[in-house]
Amino acid sequence: MNFKKFNKKKLLKYTGIFLLLLSALAIWQRELIAYGLLQLNGQLEVMNNARSFEELKKDVNFPDSLKAKIKIIEEARKFGMEKLGMKFSQNYTKIYDQKGESILWNVSASYPYKLEAYEWKFPIVGKFSYKGYFDLEKAKKERDRLKNEGEEGIKFDTNIRSVSAWSTLGWFEDVLLSNNLERDEGDLVELILHELTHATLYVKDSVNFNENLANFIGEEGAKLFLEEKYGKDSKELNDYIFSLQDSKKYRNFMLLASTSLDSVYRYGMDNSLSDIQNEIAKQNHFNLIKSKIDTVSLSNKNWAKHFQERELNNTNFMSVRRYNSSQDTLKTIYKGQFNQDLKAFLKYFSEKYPSL
Repeated sequence: MNFKKFNKKKLLKYTGIFLLLLSALAIWQRELIAYGLLQLNGQLEVMNNARSFEELKKDVNFPDSLKAKIKIIEEARKFGMEKLGMKFSQNYTKIYDQKGESILWNVSASYPYKLEAYEWKFPIVGKFSYKGYFDLEKAKKERDRLKNEGEEGIKFDTNIRSVSAWSTLGWFEDVLLSNNLERDEGDLVELILHELTHATLYVKDSVNFNENLANFIGEEGAKLFLEEKYGKDSKELNDYIFSLQDSKKYRNFMLLASTSLDSVYRYGMDNSLSDIQNEIAKQNHFNLIKSKIDTVSLSNKNWAKHFQERELNNTNFMSVRRYNSSQDTLKTIYKGQFNQDLKAFLKYFSEKYPSL
């Protein structure tokens, strides 16, 4: 028997089968592949056109005020990796000039008469309750698909928001967007530690846990950073803590409102009523929630005015839950089990859960 000829025939046969299967997969998942290529192109655009901190620090035309912000980012990275045990990487050592414009948008959706997020499924990383786009028109198209056409006869509540920072979970070296240099020191440190938490620990199919944990570590880590740098009674630390008060009051208000809204959907909706009647009942409750924002003692009165003027839907409440619903639980664990040792706290969760 001619083994060379036999092996060549087998190779050609299996290569043909492989290419056929690959073609079938490409046709079956063409939308997912097209989306992946779009996102990859956007990510490469950001990475390839970002400038390193070292380059910017040497640039005589780059403002000293922004060089000072770069120094803060470098200090925050070092603090997170050395003092909090975050994964070492070259994340956030480059800046992309977005020229004051948004470049990435997230689409989110929720079922119309229950507080349950619509989820997109992706290979490896699992399910997400939001979907990012570097192309705003494509983001709008996805929003409109869910809002107007829906799936399984359901027309979803939807929302699009611009994204100021993101983590690629270790797939690429993450880049900071230039608009973030406008943030105050504490807010900037919080952002960096939030995103570095994602790069350290990200649990598949657990968006709420991941975002709640990153939010908690971002805020607590920023406090520790400012305390170490300026002192326990410093103006910088106190200013940051004060800056969190309105956002905490707002998110607690929204969490409480989401509980009442959840009760309306579970027990106050009549299945015998038409969608129009149920929608009226839903909007009436939204108006009731809006009217109660005045009961929250916010330092910035524009928050209440903006809230009363905005058009609410279920995605607003789901977003607050996604990032904040577990803050009290995490705080109890942080204080009770770890005596406010944030490094041990993060290590505990990193060892408890398998990360991507």
